[in-house]
Amino acid sequence: MKPEYVIDDTKYVLGTDKNGKVHYIKEIQEVVLPIVLEIDRVCRKNNIPYALAFGSALGIYNYQGFIPWDDDVDIAFNYEDLDRLIEAFQKDLKPEFVVEAYEIDKRYNLLQPTLKVKNKYGPTMVDQNYKRMPDRIHSSDGFFVDMVAMVGMPDAKTHLKLLRRSRRRLVSYAIQDYMFNHDPLKLKAKMKADEKKYAEMYKDAPYVCQTPLLPFPSQKKNLLPREMIYPFKEYTFEGHKLYSFNDIEGFCRFFFGDIGLRKWDGEKWIDVYPKEKRKVNHIKAFDFDKK
Repeated sequence: MKPEYVIDDTKYVLGTDKNGKVHYIKEIQEVVLPIVLEIDRVCRKNNIPYALAFGSALGIYNYQGFIPWDDDVDIAFNYEDLDRLIEAFQKDLKPEFVVEAYEIDKRYNLLQPTLKVKNKYGPTMVDQNYKRMPDRIHSSDGFFVDMVAMVGMPDAKTHLKLLRRSRRRLVSYAIQDYMFNHDPLKLKAKMKADEKKYAEMYKDAPYVCQTPLLPFPSQKKNLLPREMIYPFKEYTFEGHKLYSFNDIEGFCRFFFGDIGLRKWDGEKWIDVYPKEKRKVNHIKAFDFDKK
């Protein structure tokens, strides 16, 4: 009988700390998983759907858990649940966690995913984008999980139009925020108003995508058939039952292509992703001793 997933026991190196001690990516995953489980607990308690998304969805399909060299978790939710989700986190999160979002604090950087759930007391980290996307709230230096809103979209033409608008605004945003260290509050308010307008307008559209407030290259292939994403379904992730997209294989094949998907070699499932690309993408620095 074929096993259902790849088994990869490789120890992927994260780097060395200030004392020269070698740390491994698995250590990050052990810190991040409790945040994911807390998000799951709060969402189940308040009946709010969520989905492990993007690289985390690929981890479910290939490994029934983390991609062994992945240093973060992506979680998606329906934009219509944003207010309920924030209210649930503010009410029910355990004291060792904190949530950040623009709807809570206008200093929140809109070039980040829609909200973050952070660990307040664990090891600390510095994000790769800490200079280009300054953290003005700075509620915690702990590890975190990003959560991004999914919105409806009628067609590729409209999607591209909204992405282009966001890219034009990105120039002004970066000049104010990064170059002149000025929080672009008026621009942020307009961006969020537009996000809400289009999310409500297209809430029943045949496609869904990550909010077009984030006009990054991966967004071009982020227009997904609604039935591929909804309704979210339960899968096994690191021994826990957590939610992800409805057609997880279809999503992974569409979003990552064949290079991302496991292959059967006649005896076992193998990962064909190039070994030279198996590295940390999000962490600039870390400290597992500091709390």
